[in-house]
Amino acid sequence: MDLFNEWRALLYFPLGIVPQIFFALRFLVQWVRSEKAGVLLVDALFWRLSLAGNLLSFLHYTIQGQYPFGLIQAGNGLIAWRNLNLMGKKNPCSTAKTLFLFGLFLSQALLLFAALEWSAGKVEWMHLPKVPFVLAEGQPSIFWHLLGMAGQGLFASRFWIQWWGAERKKSSSLGRNFWYLSLWGSLISAVYFMHIRDLISCLNQLFGIIPYIRNLILSLNISQYAIQQNDPNRVAQPPKF
Repeated sequence: MDLFNEWRALLYFPLGIVPQIFFALRFLVQWVRSEKAGVLLVDALFWRLSLAGNLLSFLHYTIQGQYPFGLIQAGNGLIAWRNLNLMGKKNPCSTAKTLFLFGLFLSQALLLFAALEWSAGKVEWMHLPKVPFVLAEGQPSIFWHLLGMAGQGLFASRFWIQWWGAERKKSSSLGRNFWYLSLWGSLISAVYFMHIRDLISCLNQLFGIIPYIRNLILSLNISQYAIQQNDPNRVAQPPKF
């Protein structure tokens, strides 16, 4: 067990930081391109960066024993892959890759189930991350874990809702609800991760707040412009971003 905890501590920063770089890049690129175009844009690069971050983050949370969060990342990886396939012939659906991603999702679900089943024994369903140089202050109450899962559930639901909309329209896009869920899920999750002193996850949640707010403003401006265009009693003006 001591050797396992040593490896958890050793891998916390390198394996935790790398996926956050991918997540940060996807929103930076999307934000810059949207600002230049004056409209909300999402392209294949956004989903490729998402998929890479999801797979690495899945591995990070599995090693740290945070099984519910690993399950969320595995599910988001499936959604990122599906969005890539919705974007056209350049991203053909690969049965092998799809099965691999589904296998990750299923394996994490089984790990979570096993941990819940044995929670009264030695196996914990939600470990505290092994953060080097940070002393833990004991296991947080169930309230904090439920708050963290609620925040992450809200945060993850943005992709499930986006996926539902993409399947209906047969095209990949990010609507206003996506940014609302991103903002509120990020804030709630950041409070939880700050409480349990999970530095990597906390920084990841806080980093995206500015792009979320700016994209939300862009979506609201576009909606107001669309209303003006459809109202015969108004003189439509181009949106100001």
